[in-house]
Amino acid sequence: MKKQFNTLLLLFISSFMLSQQHHTVVAKETLYGLSKKYNVSIEDLKKANPQLNNRALQIGDILVIPDKSTPSNLNRISEYDSSINLQRKQNEENSEYIFITVEPKQTLYGLSKKYNTTIKAIKSLNPSLDKNGPKIGEVLKIPNNSKVQDKITYSHVYNQNDQNTRNEPKNVNSESKDEKVGANNLNQTETRVNNGEEKEPINLNNNKSETVSDLEFKKEGVNIVMFLPFHTGETSNNAEKRIATQFYSGVKLAMDSLSNKGKKIHVKIFDSSNNKEYQEIINTYNFSNTNLIIGPLFKSDLLAITEKIKKVPIISPFSSSDDLDDYENLILYNTKDQILVEKIVDEMMKKYADEKVYILYDDDHYKAAMYFQSLVKEKSSNAEIVLTKNAEDIIPDRNLVTNEYNKIYAILFSNQEPIVNKYLDTIVMYQSNQVNPISLFYSSLFDNSKYEEKLLDLGLLYLDTNYVNEYGFNEQKMLKMYTKEYCHMPDKYAIAGFDVTYDILSRVDEKGNLSNSIMKVETKQVSNKYSFRRIKKNGAWVNQEARLIKLLK
Repeated sequence: MKKQFNTLLLLFISSFMLSQQHHTVVAKETLYGLSKKYNVSIEDLKKANPQLNNRALQIGDILVIPDKSTPSNLNRISEYDSSINLQRKQNEENSEYIFITVEPKQTLYGLSKKYNTTIKAIKSLNPSLDKNGPKIGEVLKIPNNSKVQDKITYSHVYNQNDQNTRNEPKNVNSESKDEKVGANNLNQTETRVNNGEEKEPINLNNNKSETVSDLEFKKEGVNIVMFLPFHTGETSNNAEKRIATQFYSGVKLAMDSLSNKGKKIHVKIFDSSNNKEYQEIINTYNFSNTNLIIGPLFKSDLLAITEKIKKVPIISPFSSSDDLDDYENLILYNTKDQILVEKIVDEMMKKYADEKVYILYDDDHYKAAMYFQSLVKEKSSNAEIVLTKNAEDIIPDRNLVTNEYNKIYAILFSNQEPIVNKYLDTIVMYQSNQVNPISLFYSSLFDNSKYEEKLLDLGLLYLDTNYVNEYGFNEQKMLKMYTKEYCHMPDKYAIAGFDVTYDILSRVDEKGNLSNSIMKVETKQVSNKYSFRRIKKNGAWVNQEARLIKLLK
């Protein structure tokens, strides 16, 4: 059924695309200019190209230019989207079972693990099932098991030479709610598989000195311990659980991709949500064979483990505060404000000629604003810099003799929406020869129709660590793989999980070791660039990259 829907949908999309003009964006083109060129409104351009509702126009974008036939075709596509969404909604609302469509290479064993049920249960709900197993495209009724296992650990081996014995947790259920807890599928036992038949389960939580996971961690390859707050044993959803689930979906995709390229990866996952159990794990677990620790996600948990584990590299996906800089084995992936400030100063000084500089800041970024001021003063002692918390203070200087305005720099050091709003409301009153706007962070308000054309005219410059060019080759490849696996687009946490995992595992050698030279190499993943340096001697490795974006007409 799903396959038939997709085929019909592709036919409709194809007929829709053939009836449209297309345009490839080149340098200096704007939505305003394209609307005039093709005699269509900016609003219609955005409707035909919905990606432009969330970001500005980019060089290389292939745009659909709408015509009079657009509405009917779009409605037909919408009808099929609605049919698919209706099936998903029915799945979500049914408390006893869900319907799924069998995809290539799926087996009863794989489905039983994916949906946290048994082969027997699937057969009982599908009495007409062929004795040789499910057929591609066949619709099956699956028990909707939402009961959470009381479990804090899971072991898994990624090995390209042993694809048939992989026991994979599906943390994002493609047929049910996106927010389903990934830990639902982290079982207390791992099952050996041979030719698709279930064999004797092996308990991973026994008290023997060498469990299966310990033995695996002695094999060749990269041995990883991962800490994620899955909140196993809890039935209610919360923010941490959702973040962990989405993050792990990206992690898994990265590991699958690398294992298919020959990387041997061994993973042991712990739930870090219970503080008492987490402390017990880091106090008692033997990390001697561990090459990398990914997580925990939050600073308090990171500080706890860095006090105990001194030799194993610990990957911090999100936390990068200054009190983490002293730990030599920490690798901080989130670009620090200090690094962003340095990049903005370097870029500004290329054209700076002692123009007056206004810095609009909030309380959280006062230190960053002061750091910016000190760097500019070092490079230009005559620089006049005004730090302010009021956007209304940003006013170009008027020359009393010529009555003309002297150009100024207006720098935004805030990601708080009310302050960003006031900043934008202020600078859009001026002309491009009066103000140079720069922002330390990206804001979705930059793409708001109220501001975007004026910001293009002013040439706003900003830094972004979460930008995804959905038309880039590698980015498209990842988005396509993720959507195929999970039936929805990845959120920022899933992309972070993919980026961090793919990047660090690409840096380690076949024995799981990291060298100083390889840490300094610049790489580009889906949402950001990465290269690392130690801000302090014998301190943490800190990512020093971010994307610098300038809006141009």
